[in-house]
Amino acid sequence: MLQDTFLIQPSDLHLPPGQRRGWGSLIGASTALATAELARQCDRLVVVLAEDPRHADQLEAEIRFFGGDDLPVRHFVEWETLPWDSFSPHQDIISQRLKVLGSLPSMQYGVVVASAPALLQRLPPTDYVAARSLTLQSGQTLDRDEFTNALAASGYYRVPQVSEHGEFAVRGSLIDVFPMGTDRPLRIDFFDDDIESLRYFSPETQLSGDVVDRVDILPAREVPLDEDAVRNFRDRYRERFEGQPGKSRVYRDISDGIAHGGIEYYLPLFFDETTTFVDYLPDNSVLLLPDGIDSVFSQMQAEIDERWELCRLDPERPILSAEETFLSVADVNGRLAAFSRVSYSTRSLATKGDSVNFETRMPPALKIEARYEDAAGALMQFLGSFDGRVLFTTDSPGRREQVFDLLSGRGLDLARIESWKDFATAEVRIGVAVA
Repeated sequence: MLQDTFLIQPSDLHLPPGQRRGWGSLIGASTALATAELARQCDRLVVVLAEDPRHADQLEAEIRFFGGDDLPVRHFVEWETLPWDSFSPHQDIISQRLKVLGSLPSMQYGVVVASAPALLQRLPPTDYVAARSLTLQSGQTLDRDEFTNALAASGYYRVPQVSEHGEFAVRGSLIDVFPMGTDRPLRIDFFDDDIESLRYFSPETQLSGDVVDRVDILPAREVPLDEDAVRNFRDRYRERFEGQPGKSRVYRDISDGIAHGGIEYYLPLFFDETTTFVDYLPDNSVLLLPDGIDSVFSQMQAEIDERWELCRLDPERPILSAEETFLSVADVNGRLAAFSRVSYSTRSLATKGDSVNFETRMPPALKIEARYEDAAGALMQFLGSFDGRVLFTTDSPGRREQVFDLLSGRGLDLARIESWKDFATAEVRIGVAVA
């Protein structure tokens, strides 16, 4: 329940690097609202860390609602695998991660959502995505064999028919590819070695659609599989693990250019140096951290230690140590300390120093009692006693109409609302929207 829209202080907009503030009493969706308002008013990237993947999904949806179409929102998702799992994340997850990593270094405005445990993961160097991306333009001269070889080296699979991210198919003068970071696959029509047209197409019907002039094709994985990368992996693997490497499934698969399941947990063997999510962020970014982030990190560290003990004894699939695969909590905290930070909490904070508590509170429990003559009696009583504005949100247009019909004919200043921006600028007291 919000008595009014938030008032972001000037000190929040110009928080210098290394300084930390506290935001308390952020109940329900108010964290997302405060984040959206901060991002709209400052010319810096705002990065909000969630407690876990589910919390991150919720924050993303809420921030998109409050921010509207004019506020860029990105979500750096987790792999959704357990440490050292023998299978890789879904291609759609890798696609979304690579899209964010590719855009982060130049992103100076908007919001990025990530779960705090993702900060412990090691990532490829910050120039990895840009260095291994391919740019295609209509009218461009492109050797088809070299192009398909480059796709395979970037981790794309050759298939009879493209249906998922990271796949490509060759059919005469046509090459279909589902680039990472895009919502639809791409059809490249060649005339000899010239690109005659670039069109998106439907993976279900295979019918061509919108024409585009230019498209970037990101690498298919967070680890490379070209000849140099495989050679580096083989050398480092033999240095790292004793015995005969040929007996290891991991070594055999990657030597043959096959993306072994769980290849992401061998990422340090492909690069001279690894980075973290924090290294991709612009230096002037503002970070919003959950108040209990230390306990979140500790829980993740305990899971890592438990999984290492469970997975370390497989002779056909030896694994790197926890220190090689993940960053330590102390290292992550040290990297975070260089940024402007705001700790957010649902509880009320001590209002000393740089902490502030927002005027939010939980609404009363209001039930629609169908067995009573007036099913919305308790709700009407609340609306009569509450002196602020009210926005009801529903999960579908049909549900919105049900709520609107329930409130209609009661003498309320009521209207259907299309967005949070419309509600903030409208003069109506009560709105009903889809969110």
